[in-house]
Amino acid sequence: MIPGVAVTRSQFLRRLLTLALSIIIYPVRLLAGPSSPAAPSEMTPSWAPPGKHTPAITPTEKFYIEDLSGPPKSLKMGATDWQLQITGSIHQPLTLNSHQLLERPSVQRIITLSCIGNPVGGHAIGTAVWQGVPLRLLLQEADPKFFAKTIILKGADGYHDSIPLHQSKNALLVYRMNGEPLTRQHGYPLRLMVPGLYGIKQVKWLREIEVSEQSHVGYWQKRNWSKTARVKIISRIDSHRDGEWLPVRNTVIRGIAFSGDRGIQYVQVSLNGERSWQLAHLEKPQSPWSWVFWSLPCKFPQRGRYRIAVRAADQYSGRQTDHHRDAFPNGVSGIHRIHINVL
Repeated sequence: MIPGVAVTRSQFLRRLLTLALSIIIYPVRLLAGPSSPAAPSEMTPSWAPPGKHTPAITPTEKFYIEDLSGPPKSLKMGATDWQLQITGSIHQPLTLNSHQLLERPSVQRIITLSCIGNPVGGHAIGTAVWQGVPLRLLLQEADPKFFAKTIILKGADGYHDSIPLHQSKNALLVYRMNGEPLTRQHGYPLRLMVPGLYGIKQVKWLREIEVSEQSHVGYWQKRNWSKTARVKIISRIDSHRDGEWLPVRNTVIRGIAFSGDRGIQYVQVSLNGERSWQLAHLEKPQSPWSWVFWSLPCKFPQRGRYRIAVRAADQYSGRQTDHHRDAFPNGVSGIHRIHINVL
């Protein structure tokens, strides 16, 4: 006790309790290690207002956008000083300019791309015709060393992420989208496209590919987002809006379903608050990596308010879960539901 300072019994007991708690809590904090950063709020993809008809190929100007701070100012359309470097644990380093890259054999693929931050029923997803050079061909030239296991991708905006070396077999280095050169918003002059993975892996404004014998922690992984970023099964109702009024009882419910590179086995729709489910008709997918359109003609038995829901399964018998989870850290879970009013 400090001489000359009076302390009441209650004050003494509170100080004693505080000291005891600090003795208990401090070692626990040390054992727990540094606190993890909170889920970032900046994962906010933007997309054009949706219509009731979803086109098979999403127009470039309506394709969703997600990035850190927009296109790098250093990359102008038509610039001639851009180069792609392939470095790291390889026997033959490569440096390619735009002209040299365009001379390489290219392929076109229809691939659906989804943002990991896309909400249930959201439109941060689109399908495009992507043209580019298969990454595996450039890696064959670079000749990775025996213990190489990771492909690290670095963009001109400072963004970086990685994929395992074995996932590069279907990856494309894309320079055209829907028959035109990439726009600046979508990664001009070069971006990665890996079927089956969320957009956080599809690095835009690509300038360097490093082959590494070590694992890599990417920009979003440092903020505790998914390391694998594997697309989850999703399905969405497009033909009707929540709260819509229908003047007739006969209608056709339509929408899309998607599961990355695993295809869609079936889609089920419920018209009665999920007491029962009906199989929807599936259209033929445009590619093994594209979304699937589904439809269900139906007739509502009477006037009233109906809850419509949709769910899907992939070709490997994985089923869309009804357990709702937010996008952080692995992408959303949960099925899309709407209410409609039949007159």
